[in-house]
Order: sequence, then structure tokens, then C-alpha cells
Amino acid sequence: MKQVESSYMMDISGINALVTGGNGAVGSNLVKRLLEQGAKVTVLDDFSQSGTGNLPRHANLTIMKGDITDKKILSKVFSKKFDYVFHLAARFANELSVKDPLEDLRVNVQGTLQVLLYASKQKPERFLYTSSSSLYGHQIKPVMKEDMMPNPSTPYATSKLTAEYYCKSIYELYGMNYTIVRLSNSYGPHDPPGRYRNVIPNFFENALHKRPIIITGTGKETRDFTFVDDCVDGIILAATKKGGKNETFNLGTGKETQISQIAKLILKITKSKSKTNYKSMRSFDHVKRRKMDISKAKRMIGYNPSTTIERGLEKTYQWFLSN
Repeated sequence: MKQVESSYMMDISGINALVTGGNGAVGSNLVKRLLEQGAKVTVLDDFSQSGTGNLPRHANLTIMKGDITDKKILSKVFSKKFDYVFHLAARFANELSVKDPLEDLRVNVQGTLQVLLYASKQKPERFLYTSSSSLYGHQIKPVMKEDMMPNPSTPYATSKLTAEYYCKSIYELYGMNYTIVRLSNSYGPHDPPGRYRNVIPNFFENALHKRPIIITGTGKETRDFTFVDDCVDGIILAATKKGGKNETFNLGTGKETQISQIAKLILKITKSKSKTNYKSMRSFDHVKRRKMDISKAKRMIGYNPSTTIERGLEKTYQWFLSN
């Protein structure tokens, strides 16, 4: 591969890439970017947590429907040789994992291990695993650094951390190079509203339908909200840059935004008259503030998130209007 002169991205035209969970909110945006850059992409997704219409029709796109714990579908998928494996498939949501932790274990841990084992037989250039900032849990300091001791408080966060260790174990056993990225509250196009979905699409859904915006907690809680385009930039950089080999990176913005501020911005963008209501935090919500330290990703892979929260919410709003 060669460096593209007009960008800090690598030239990935012609590569064969597998994207598990490629129909999801982040996955579908990653697939579109890979196709735009000339890659040949295979998507494996069971379509259980994402709607139709996320993926384009494209000559270089192959879509396979199946579960990542199903050995038959994995054998079929990996009958093709891949240069890169982007593993995004997961059972999503902390609350959902609290309700059914065994299913979380099956998909997020067993499923990841099976994908790792099949990929390790091919030894692709890189196995990219998308982890989560939720594994940090409650910390004394609000700025999350990669070398902090994880403190997961939900089965989902625990499953993401466990899968990280499996990435490292498979590397030690079979020499398959990996990269782990910990995403922080990604949002944007193809992220739908729903009971177990994220606050931003749910806030938009309620604002557009003149329903109250519900905030759990005081509204002063903060998160490092990251627009999906910046997440995709970081994922591709982490997977293709030499500096990302066998490393773990935070992908966020390095800025924290209060939940109440998100609600205010969405009400302003949508010109909605919806009221903001507050209710008690859920029993597993222990994190009051979170901001990602992204200095390692900046230094080692050239990660440079550029979408402000205002611009990202405006782009998300335009997607809502078109769907």
C-alpha cells in the first residue's frame, strides 16, 4: 500500500476486507468509506439490531447474513482470503446486557473468539477489533487513558474487555496482528432510535415528534460524543498504519459535553417545542463524567477528529429528515 498524497489515509484500493456487523451504525459507514476508497468488501451481519437500507448496492460489496457464533456461516465467509478483518459485530447496549448477560457472553465473547480463530488461519494484515469506552467504568479522574485499569460495571462492558484479551491471546498463540480501538459514544447517520439505543437518536426522535426529551440523571453528566465519520477515520488509520500494530487506542474527540447541552442543541436544530423531563439514573449508571485522552492515537496513527458536536448533530439531523 502507498500513502495518498492528499490525505493522511492509506491507499486501500483493491484490498479484500471483511466487516462483521457491517450493517450497523458504525459498520455501514465504514463499509461505505472502504468502497469509496476502492476496497472489495464482504459484510457479515445477522441484521438483528439494524434496519434495512444501510448498505449501498455496489459491485465490490458482498453481503452475507448470519450469526458470528455459527461455524457454518463462518466457514463459508472465510473461504475467501481477506487482507483486513474489521470486527464490529456485537450485541449492543449496556441495559440489554443487564437483562440477558448470557446472550451478551455468547455473542460478544464466544462470537469474537470464533471470528478470531477463523481469521488466525489466514493471518490477515490486521485484525481490527472495535471495543468500547464503557469498559473504563467509574474512574477517579474523568479523562480516560488506555493504560488505566478497566472497571466495567455491566456485562456488555465486561464482554468487550474480555474480547480484547482474546485478541491479545490469539496474537501470542498464532501471531495474528491486531489493533483495538475503544469507541466513545459514536453518533450520526444510520444510528436509529430505540429502547436500547443511544441518547442522540432518541432525543432527535422525540424532538421531531413533539414528545418530551427524557434525561436520566441531572443532565450534568458528560460523555465524549464522537461523530461516526471521525470514528471511521480512526478505525481505518488504526488498522492500516504500522504504528497501530498490536496496540490499543481511544477514539473520541478529547472533549466532554453535558447531556443537557445535547438536548438543548437538538431542540435548537429541530426548532422543537418539546419539553425536557428528568428521571432517576439507572442502577448501573455510575459514570458521571467521561472524556477520552486521544493523544496516543494522534501521535501513533495520525488520528485527528474534526467534527464539532454542533456540526455532527446538524449532519445527523439531515439524515433523520431524509429517512
